[in-house]
Amino acid sequence: MQGRVVAEYGFLVAWIIVAILVVILARGSPYSVAFFTFGAVIAASLLIAWAAEASEFSISRGLALAVVAIVQTIPEYFVEGTIAWKAGQDLTGFWTSNVIANFTGANRLLTGFGWPLILFTLVIQKKRNGQSGPSTIALRREQSVEMVFLLVSSLYYVWILIEGALTILDSAILGGAFVAYMWILARLPAGKDEPKEVLGATSLALAEIKSPRRKLALIAALFLFSGLTFVLITDAFVESIRGLAETFLVGFLGSGAVFFSIQWIVPVLSEFPEKVTAFNWARQITLAPVALLNFVSSSVNELTALVALIPIVFTVSRGALVPVPVAGHSVEILLTMAQSLYACATLLDLEYDVGNATVLFVLWGVSTALVETRLPVAVIFLILAALEVVRTRKRITVFSAFRQTVNEGLRHKLSKDLQ
Repeated sequence: MQGRVVAEYGFLVAWIIVAILVVILARGSPYSVAFFTFGAVIAASLLIAWAAEASEFSISRGLALAVVAIVQTIPEYFVEGTIAWKAGQDLTGFWTSNVIANFTGANRLLTGFGWPLILFTLVIQKKRNGQSGPSTIALRREQSVEMVFLLVSSLYYVWILIEGALTILDSAILGGAFVAYMWILARLPAGKDEPKEVLGATSLALAEIKSPRRKLALIAALFLFSGLTFVLITDAFVESIRGLAETFLVGFLGSGAVFFSIQWIVPVLSEFPEKVTAFNWARQITLAPVALLNFVSSSVNELTALVALIPIVFTVSRGALVPVPVAGHSVEILLTMAQSLYACATLLDLEYDVGNATVLFVLWGVSTALVETRLPVAVIFLILAALEVVRTRKRITVFSAFRQTVNEGLRHKLSKDLQ
């Protein structure tokens, strides 16, 4: 590894170690804990992202990005699991009322900010390069798998809204959908991109290690170290968010200060590496579809596996098979679902354009800045999604592409097994 790359890894590891020591030795100092744990979340997320990206070149592109998406959202799993555990232990209902904050914020940040970021970056880079032509991102036919699962998982939240709760049955259905998603992706052919075309210097340094055993050992060590980091700091991290919100934001946001803080602080920090990676891919223009697909995979992951975790942890913590009530935040779930459905509608023809990106970004910005607009914005998203379906009805290819991809994937797997 080059000296600069080693220095970057060393700095992140050192920061994490200091953060762990602060959590253990200075837990009573809330500002120090917040400062170091916030940085540690970013540092551990970067280490995880680099290790995951370095390991993605021996499997299908869709599966690789799905695996990367899972690993990159590990911080959100720890945070969601921690809050669900606290909710199960807390009979006052405080943490139960905040249990859906993380996943709704994370998903809306991805589709409302992340997706437009990619296209806007592509447009700016093309202008800098003096390139002409339409500024759209076209996904390949096999990438319809991600879109179909994102659409189906988004529609499932109609049932959750009707129930007004998250149950173990929801965990089974959403978890099963995620398993089916990964099963299909695992049967697609391996990607053909070279590591140098996709990876940054930090992850490329891992991917280019010649000894497979040493490479595997380093990647595994980064995963384990980062995972241990989240085990040790997540509770302090969540409590520091609560403390800062109650100290500085209650006067502005009232009783919703903690919910709002968890909803946005956690995803902004944990998804930072993912945004940086996607930004760098989009700057290369030809890799913009990879960047978008990475965010789509993360959205599927969050709407299925991440939410499936909540009732399981809550039930174990409570020691009883009790549903997690979410009716008090039905508008948040409705807005998350509506924004996701509009995002799906924009890619029914597997093409994403500037108009779609602008609508997503503007409405996401309005609903984030002005909490009272969230219900009307959700309705607008649903109306626009329906109009998008009507507008592109003669060009909808995602379902036929999905059937063809699945059939070809199964044939590919069968022929491979027979060899």
